[in-house]
Amino acid sequence: MTDAQSSTLQTIIGELKNISPETTTTALIFQNNGQIMGSLETTTEDQTKKIILNLSNIASEAETIGGIENLTIQGRDNQLNISTLNDLYLATVSSRSGNQEIVKSFTHVLIPTVVNLLDQLASMPKEEAHLQTSPFEEKSTKEPVLEVEDKPTIVPIPEPHQPPERFFPSTPTNQLMVEKIVGLMVHSDTVRIAPNILAQWSELYNGKQITRVNIEALDGKKTTCKFKPIKDTKTSTKGVIQIPEKILQTLRTDKGKLVMVKPVIE
Repeated sequence: MTDAQSSTLQTIIGELKNISPETTTTALIFQNNGQIMGSLETTTEDQTKKIILNLSNIASEAETIGGIENLTIQGRDNQLNISTLNDLYLATVSSRSGNQEIVKSFTHVLIPTVVNLLDQLASMPKEEAHLQTSPFEEKSTKEPVLEVEDKPTIVPIPEPHQPPERFFPSTPTNQLMVEKIVGLMVHSDTVRIAPNILAQWSELYNGKQITRVNIEALDGKKTTCKFKPIKDTKTSTKGVIQIPEKILQTLRTDKGKLVMVKPVIE
């Protein structure tokens, strides 16, 4: 990996501390041979050596099961996350009480995207690679200079035409009885609705894809969540909605109660 690519990784990992200083205390990217490609300024040399040494020991033991791709070790107050990024490792130590969504966005989306982009640029022929713009390279603000003999051509810009508005019928509201669902395969953010009701919605909106529903308890508590069809043939045609524990707590309702359900049309 070139110095420019290493500098890019150092820049992006430094942003993690700027955005979430109270969440992440340690972060570094390193190669299989232990070479550091980027790290937070707060990451000490002792912390770096311990992380690399411990990961090497874990990786050698994990060879018997095919190696490791992602690893999370939780302590009382902090947790260590290890992710593999092609031939690199990303290690972060963060507070368990902090905003983990920020850490996940960096470690699972932003940093892997940058690493993949750098690898693609490195594999390109030089003639193509020099034409690519780094994601962190500032674009030139200089205006192109016209030669004296050049005469700019003025092309009239047509007025934009507003697309016709789509008119949908009034959103239907269904009153359904609550059933509680539990189990290992139950998603805590997804409810289940009878297929005949979903078919009515699809027909009403000409097959438009609907992915979320609004749910309102009789006392006014509301939430919006994803949904799936009920697969149990015994209850698939009944006027019921199956709700996991987390959403029941949000709505402050329980099994046997009634809720108002309507699709979210976007």
